[in-house]
Amino acid sequence: MERLTTADGIELAVQASGNPDGPTVVLVHGFPDDHSAWDGVVDRLAADHRVVTYDTRGTGSSSRPRRIADYRLDELAADLQAVIDHVDTGDGVHLVGHDWGSVQGWHLVTGEGARGVRSYTSISGGCVDHIPGWVARQAKARRFRAIAAMWKSPLYMGLFSIPLLAPLLARLGVFDPTIRLALNVFERPEQGEGTRPGPSARRNAPSIRIYAANVFPRLLRPDGRGGTDVPVQVLTPLCDIFVPAVTQGDPHPEVRTVEIREVPGGHWAPTYNPGAVAGPIRDWIARHPG
Repeated sequence: MERLTTADGIELAVQASGNPDGPTVVLVHGFPDDHSAWDGVVDRLAADHRVVTYDTRGTGSSSRPRRIADYRLDELAADLQAVIDHVDTGDGVHLVGHDWGSVQGWHLVTGEGARGVRSYTSISGGCVDHIPGWVARQAKARRFRAIAAMWKSPLYMGLFSIPLLAPLLARLGVFDPTIRLALNVFERPEQGEGTRPGPSARRNAPSIRIYAANVFPRLLRPDGRGGTDVPVQVLTPLCDIFVPAVTQGDPHPEVRTVEIREVPGGHWAPTYNPGAVAGPIRDWIARHPG
């Protein structure tokens, strides 16, 4: 592990492993995970890829700021760009994001000035600023089932967005039993993967501020960002109850190259079904060498 200090003084714990001569892959985890959520994927890519993971701010061994503003997507995307700049050997990197890591990846590749990204794989996430437009397109096309599938999102995202209360409840471990229930009911681990440590809001409590910093501020005032020229692959776990597959099928029309692929598993497929995730990542990288 090495520590990378960002322009605003945040220290990020960065891990690199695998084949130093292979293409570089940067994996970004979501909430309430840390870099270890990718361990199974790392194991499967390491033979012929240089694989980079890091603890996003507020998680794992990285700095844990307490201000809500420190978790805005602009800051998180700047962290991601700093990691990319640090590990890029000149050939660019292949970016993969899960959950809020997916949101950060989308924010980076749809923004101005993103550097060094050869391809992007999004898992169980999306661009928050695209959601109002997505809802409007579904309504116009009378795809009300897709809109209805999001019914859980306002409930838990609203709770997670309450300043002071949400970080306190996370720190007390209040959310972890519900997370474990979702794991037990909806995840079907691949052989040998069922014993991996599960996600823990208590362990990474400071990072819950990502909800207050971004969800309602960006939904109510989206910044109008469009698509991207970066080739995008969207992986949709079939048993994901938090980001249902039906909500992943209509990305922004200005995303120039996009493919959507269903994979086995629940929301935490990268952790418990890493083989099902690593295969499509490997294929996408091979098809988009840069």
